[in-house]
Formats: sequence, C-alpha cells, structure tokens
Amino acid sequence: MKKNEIKRKEIIDATLELMLTKGYEGTSIKDITDKINATKGLIYHYFDSKKDVAAAVIEEAIKPFYNELWKHTWNKLYGGENPLENIIAVIDELYEKNSGDLSKTGCPLGNLILELSTKDIYLAKLTDEVLGLWHTHLEKTLLKVKEKGIIGKNADVANISNFIIAGVEGCVMLSKSKHSEEVLRKCFDTLKNYIRSLQLQQI
Repeated sequence: MKKNEIKRKEIIDATLELMLTKGYEGTSIKDITDKINATKGLIYHYFDSKKDVAAAVIEEAIKPFYNELWKHTWNKLYGGENPLENIIAVIDELYEKNSGDLSKTGCPLGNLILELSTKDIYLAKLTDEVLGLWHTHLEKTLLKVKEKGIIGKNADVANISNFIIAGVEGCVMLSKSKHSEEVLRKCFDTLKNYIRSLQLQQI
C-alpha cells in the first residue's frame, strides 16, 4: 500500500475501534486524532467530516469483513453434500476468531444499526446494504439446500435467512450484555441445532 493509503486505513481502523467502545455519536474527530497522534488537518485531508469517516468504516472495513466471512458459504456449495453445514462452519469460524471481541464490544454492524437506524438516513442505508449482502449469501445457500431436497420445497428461505441473522445478532448482544464468551458459545450452539433441525423437519 502507498503511504497515503496506509494513513487513510489507519484513520478508518482507529475510528472503527473507537466506535465499538464509544459509539458513533460518542466518537469525535479529536478522539480519532488523539488515537493516531495526528492533527485534524490530516483527517480532513482524507475525509470531509466524521460522517464521511464513518461511511468509510462501513464500506471499507465492516462490509468487506462480512463479505469475506459469509461468501464462502456460497462458494463451497458445490463442494459438500449438505450446504447447511457450510452455514454452521461460518458460525463456528465467527466464534473461534472473534468471540473475545464480540462478547466485549458487540457486533460492529449490529451496534451501528441500533444507533443509526433513526438518527442518520445515509449511514443507516449503508449498514442496511451490509445486512442485505449477508442475507443474500445465506439465501443463496438455502436455495441450494432446497434444490438438493435437504429441506422441504415450501421452506421460506428468505425468512429463514432473516431468522439466522437475528439469531447471530441476538447471541452477540446477549454475550455482550453478560460479558461472556460462554454465553455466546452456548447461544451459537442452540442456533446451530436449529439450522441442523431444518433438514429433519422437512418444513
């Protein structure tokens, strides 16, 4: 990366970390400059406002994370007998790599959705796009599950995708409330049991 790209990424990474602990409203430009030992002029060299920085955080940090995490749910569809296990594998990966952060600061996307949904239409639209991307990966996977006859032909894959997303976010919220990785693990285990049960119920 070029020097200016590295500095821009440093600003984005620092802002994401700050927003995880202080929220969007609680994070100021001064907080960002203090964290990376920079001047306000440097921030405004790359961004027009705090809102502009937050938009970059969503587009360039949070969105790529979710895309990378969930896209192999779709990419692996043709490599396994039961794509439901691919969804479960992603949940396992999320826990194994991020359980400490999730139980301490919560989900970056979920936190911003809760804070921004009624406060900033533009930023809320960006978080909704990330949520839509996540939903698309899940729905494509479940459509393949349906094609394979693993779940019933009348299964509402769009609604099931919504429920899985709600389950993941709910588990993270509970673990953050309790500051407990164990709560997250047990809640994820229950969610995985639900996903596996889809093939047995033939809904």
